[in-house]
Amino acid sequence: MSRAIGIDLGTYNSAAAVPIGNGKVAMIESRYGKSLYGKNFASFVLFDHTGQKQITGKRAQAELRLNPKLVIWGVKRLVGLSYQNAKASGELTRFAYETEEGPGGSILIKVGEERYTPSHILEYILRDIKQDAEDPSVNPLVGQPIDKAIISIPAYFKAIRTNPIIEAARNAGFEEVDTIAEPTAAAIDYCMTIEKEANLLAFDIGAGTLDVTVMMVVNEDGNLIPGELCTSGHEALGGLDMDDALVRHMINKYNLHNMAQDPMHKAILSEEIERAKIRLSQKQSTTLDLPGNQTVTFTQGELEEVLAPLLEKCRKPISIALRQAGLRASDLDRVLFIGGPSNMPCIKKVVAKELAELDARDDVIAAIDEYTVRGLPVDPMECVARGASLKAGNIIEPVGKVISEGYGTVFGPIEDAPDYYEPIIRENSHYPISGTTISTHQNPDSLEVPISLVAKRPDTDKSTADHTIYKYEYLGNYSLGITPQRGLPAIEIRLRVTDDKRVVATLIHTQTRQQVKYESLDMLSGQEVMLQEHTPPKMFAQQDMDLLNATVNNKKSGWTREHLEKHMHVAREALALCGSCEDPKVVAAMEKVEAAVARASENRMEKPNEDCPAISNRTKELLDTLLQPGIKQISADEFRRYLEQLIHIAQMVTYDAEN
Repeated sequence: MSRAIGIDLGTYNSAAAVPIGNGKVAMIESRYGKSLYGKNFASFVLFDHTGQKQITGKRAQAELRLNPKLVIWGVKRLVGLSYQNAKASGELTRFAYETEEGPGGSILIKVGEERYTPSHILEYILRDIKQDAEDPSVNPLVGQPIDKAIISIPAYFKAIRTNPIIEAARNAGFEEVDTIAEPTAAAIDYCMTIEKEANLLAFDIGAGTLDVTVMMVVNEDGNLIPGELCTSGHEALGGLDMDDALVRHMINKYNLHNMAQDPMHKAILSEEIERAKIRLSQKQSTTLDLPGNQTVTFTQGELEEVLAPLLEKCRKPISIALRQAGLRASDLDRVLFIGGPSNMPCIKKVVAKELAELDARDDVIAAIDEYTVRGLPVDPMECVARGASLKAGNIIEPVGKVISEGYGTVFGPIEDAPDYYEPIIRENSHYPISGTTISTHQNPDSLEVPISLVAKRPDTDKSTADHTIYKYEYLGNYSLGITPQRGLPAIEIRLRVTDDKRVVATLIHTQTRQQVKYESLDMLSGQEVMLQEHTPPKMFAQQDMDLLNATVNNKKSGWTREHLEKHMHVAREALALCGSCEDPKVVAAMEKVEAAVARASENRMEKPNEDCPAISNRTKELLDTLLQPGIKQISADEFRRYLEQLIHIAQMVTYDAEN
């Protein structure tokens, strides 16, 4: 008999848990004891001078002061980035170990004569967790083979960065691997402590990333289950960035520039500041032992002053996430804090300030202020692993998962602005999802037709309170070899974000049906491009309706429970749009949607071929009613956005059958 495990794979520390029955979980212990400040597995790997791996975890972390060039850590920040991207953003400067550019512009970590990818380092960490979990002398509650793992990933991680993590888990020995967004995993754990539906804002700040995710907790057959509505944040804003700012401050304030050139002294200084930062979560002041036998006083006020620019960056993702989720701050019932840095008073203060300015309810703000008094509803260091293990044990499955970014293609040579971006999968779509577009090229004699793929997402550094500004990041050229035809070659570009949050591209020649599939889009080039949004003529509402009708009616079978869950999620979102509207037409349409959803629940989700078309049609009718003159509860753009979701679900039926 084998077991499943949930793993919170962290930038600095990791944690793991297994389900043990009756909705309970057990945290996995490390053979080296607990890691610093709450997680049992330090995400550190020690090598010898020849480049051979020695140990991982807490003992490897302890060697950082003595052998900073041989201890590899923080690689989660590097996964899925190109070398040039990481170098330009300054990601590589904090590490004492050497890096170099590898094949295809990838990052290689140089240790002795050996070269390792970030994914390879993560494999060592995951393998160590697996071995400790299976060892009965370390974890007697498990002590048997584990072949299934649910790995947590930052919600704001682009899907393109997920594949290397999945690859690392499989290479570590897990036969079945899936992923879950970190805030959603924490919300699953939180759902075990509450008794009614709620709107949550999960503020997840770890060592490497910031996720701000708006979620709706819904009742499914008596179980409270979270579903993601929207996510925002930063891929490179966390405890490490705070430590970097504090290290620079101390170097400048106490003239430590010469000592800071030595990797060993810099490692000692970084560790001292990390410990002092954590102590200041409970105290107003503490002491710091600086290199050169110098002891100084470090206060909460000084820390907040140094971190002010980073704390300000934490605010904007909150308003962006709420706006794109279609909720007001006053709709929130709880803020859920996740990750070690969330224990810092300045973090809670800045979140409370932003939500107060957005008119959140007084009781929600008060709960933030009282966190340190009443205690947290979940352990911010363990909740992600615990929630991931509940999913791993098939105890709770989230009803909706969203990607913050969109994916599309560039029409025209990428060097010649103004090229324009054609969306294929839109930002904040629920996944798994697929989309297609057709591209024509100017050279019909070419044997290789290149397709430029681009990721698009809100720019949290530039977006305003009222407007979302987007940035576009070039993924690369992906080519299809075709036999030259008369006229311009037309290529169907099919993109899919899979259930485990990988991006798969399929290029198909529309005449010959030649095709090539790219299943490992696993690296961002880091090249940001200026593009115009392609805005085709807007369809009239009736044309939207006709497209949905044709798509749904052509699907006589093939619907699955997964498609049904997505329909129910869109239906609930449509119901939420109604607010307190008492128009008889709206009320009647709402009742039909509610009846269709209730019927699916009564059928125990086992009749998707009947319930999917019914919920889709009833939801469509409700949306149409909300758009009518005299009611105008939603805009035409909102109408199209929800119909696009229904159309995507219907299109998935054929795509899933083919793949």
